[in-house]
Amino acid sequence: MAGGRVVTCAHVVEGALGPDAGDPREAELTVDFPGSLALGTGPVRASVAPRGWAPPDEERADVAVLDLHGDAPVDCRPAGLRPCGPARDRIVRAFGQVVGAPAGLWLRARLVGSGGLSPEWMQLEAASEAGDRLRQGYSGAGVVDDSGYVIGLVVAEDTRAERRTGWLIPVEVVVRYCPDLADAVTGPAAGADGAPGADGPRGSGPHAHRPYGPYAPDGDPGFHDPAGDPGPYGPDRGPGSYGPDRGPGAEDILPPSWPSSAERDLARVLVKVRSFADPHRRERVLRDTGDHIAFHVERTGVLINDARAVLGLCLEYEDGVDRFAAALRWYESGSLPMREFDREVARLRARGAGGGAAR
Repeated sequence: MAGGRVVTCAHVVEGALGPDAGDPREAELTVDFPGSLALGTGPVRASVAPRGWAPPDEERADVAVLDLHGDAPVDCRPAGLRPCGPARDRIVRAFGQVVGAPAGLWLRARLVGSGGLSPEWMQLEAASEAGDRLRQGYSGAGVVDDSGYVIGLVVAEDTRAERRTGWLIPVEVVVRYCPDLADAVTGPAAGADGAPGADGPRGSGPHAHRPYGPYAPDGDPGFHDPAGDPGPYGPDRGPGSYGPDRGPGAEDILPPSWPSSAERDLARVLVKVRSFADPHRRERVLRDTGDHIAFHVERTGVLINDARAVLGLCLEYEDGVDRFAAALRWYESGSLPMREFDREVARLRARGAGGGAAR
């Protein structure tokens, strides 16, 4: 990336250093550029950048940023990053250095949805039977969408031979763990007008352009910069409020795939789920859902009001409820209240698809 940096998975760095290397943050390693055709290209020494180390932690984190100690080859153009955003069955690419293919291989895959091994990750499936499958050698590779931007890092694979499934860490999660990368996020969020991933009417709703993640541009009224001074919920979004553009009963701004009663009906069930009822566990769930939810949502101290605030904000995003449910499910391990919440989500989605949505 720009600034002489390389971003990859922390487990890739640990594997390259070996088990006896000690603290990776104090070690040096070599970065090779096998795709470069420039004359005189050779390995470059590197070390972990300050605030660039987030090792794996129970299927979370696993991000490393390296500072190069020399120049990258002249024909290696720095990658641009953009938030991954919703899956929407988009086709993406990744380049891996797999065993038996020293020159590397391209893989085409389809984004399926968030969740699976971790609520922070996005699931991938190989786009065809003919191409390569996600396997050892792709870890840490940048996942590129059709705009040419990197939207995430390959982090894990399903090792069963018959499966062609893997997972990526979305850029918005990468930046959460390594905030110094925020300046490298230059592309528009998927779903913004003119950006790949926009799909018709959803691109024109009143909340379609809310930036996705902690690197929203200055002036976004709902954005909270943790190092800045807009208050804990952003301007005009204090405890107990629904923000300048939401209020109790403002169902007319919900996306058309949900009934007008979705926020109220889901909240009635959500308050029964222990991992939401417990304030400390709830914060972890919100963090795992994404910074676009955790930073913006109102905290009132009243359980039913907090449930409605969270769900109201999630309903402003095309995949907001799905991401929230995936994060919550991680802590609930199949509890009966969680199953009831999942059934209510399915019921309301079916109602919305059948024409009972707000207009």
